[in-house]
Amino acid sequence: LSLGGLTLFANYLAQREGERFQSEVKRARDIQFIREAQRISSEQSGPGDGQSGNPQTGNGRGLEWYLLIKDSDNRVVGASQPYELPVFGEGNQAWMIPLWVERELVGRLMVRPMNPNETTFDAPSPRLVSAFRSSLLWTGLVAAALGIGVIILLTRRILVPVRQLTTAAREVGRGQLSQDIPTKGNDEIGKLAQTFNRMTRELEEAETERQRMLADVAHELRTPLTNAQGYIEAIRDGLKQPSPQTIDAIYRQILQLHRLIDDLRLLTIAESGHLELQLESQPVADLLSSVVDAFAPRAQAKGITLSRDYSDGLPAITLDRSRISQVLGNLLENAIIHTPSGGSIAVKALHLGDRVVISVEDTGEGIPSEALPRVFDRLYRHDRSRNRASGGSGLGLSIAKQLIQAHGGAVGVESEVGVGTRFYFSLPVQFKPQTRTHAYAKHSV
Repeated sequence: LSLGGLTLFANYLAQREGERFQSEVKRARDIQFIREAQRISSEQSGPGDGQSGNPQTGNGRGLEWYLLIKDSDNRVVGASQPYELPVFGEGNQAWMIPLWVERELVGRLMVRPMNPNETTFDAPSPRLVSAFRSSLLWTGLVAAALGIGVIILLTRRILVPVRQLTTAAREVGRGQLSQDIPTKGNDEIGKLAQTFNRMTRELEEAETERQRMLADVAHELRTPLTNAQGYIEAIRDGLKQPSPQTIDAIYRQILQLHRLIDDLRLLTIAESGHLELQLESQPVADLLSSVVDAFAPRAQAKGITLSRDYSDGLPAITLDRSRISQVLGNLLENAIIHTPSGGSIAVKALHLGDRVVISVEDTGEGIPSEALPRVFDRLYRHDRSRNRASGGSGLGLSIAKQLIQAHGGAVGVESEVGVGTRFYFSLPVQFKPQTRTHAYAKHSV
């Protein structure tokens, strides 16, 4: 399209310039003819029958044209050499130039080449335009061929990674997530390949996490089910009597199953953004005191000092009291489990700007640095045997993170092995649910 448009425009310019060139040539020749006619006329002895005249120019060189001058009455008044009427007859190639003096037609100059086969009055502009068009045509064809070649090379260079992306996407659709496309350069195709590689890595990680979670859930469910099944089979086979102790053991296993299923359901609802929150304005200090008082007997029974570090001047914040109590309870329960006898646990709160930061700090065994990024993952345990023995499901911290995010807050952890661990979370003082995560929250103040 570009070459075609350029060709049309160039043809237009060539035609216009050719016409202008032809007009300039005609004007120059007219002037030359007039001057030559004037010279010849001045050399004539006077008006006559047109038979006299000098066929030579001043430098002795023969003229290239027949020149004939007639007056206004169509009488011959001058000629470049003896002439014959057929020379200027009809059908012969000749020019007739009117002669004007002060806007009055005084005569005509008739011009004809002496050798019509060699000298012609054909204007050069058509030949010039034709030659230009021919050159433009060949130039356009060569340029088009080169352009098509360059386009083919560029297209192949672009389509190779696109085909690789298509093939890799097809494999991902078939479940083969281990796809990695070589990236070259930092252009749009390269960025697309980088994004695709990052997506496949995330999908592969998500699939690995899903499989691991399913295995962990199956294991968590199998343990209490196996225990309960063992008690029941022993009673059925007469190896055990259905005593209150046996029934109580079976009941504890069922409660553990029920707790795990409830935790999985709560986590799924929170992650899907359909968690229903009962929001109301609550004094922070009152909420913290009620939870700390509930866990104080367990800490005391293990020989752990449980303290609080916050003032009664903390503002009231908008939250779901039962959900935040559940978060704080999960953090305190983990702290008690992992803090040895003689250690200490401190619950702190601080008002910072438009947020309240609450933390639970213990002097327990700590968490290895490599495990810190995953402590909030579902069913993750950095000490699996200890947590199973304690009856934990491995979902407490994941649930805590989702509940805090549902309130528009953030959660984090700091730990050092052998020194202790600090879990903290922040909550906005004025929480207004706006996103899909809080679309089902009920707000009452």
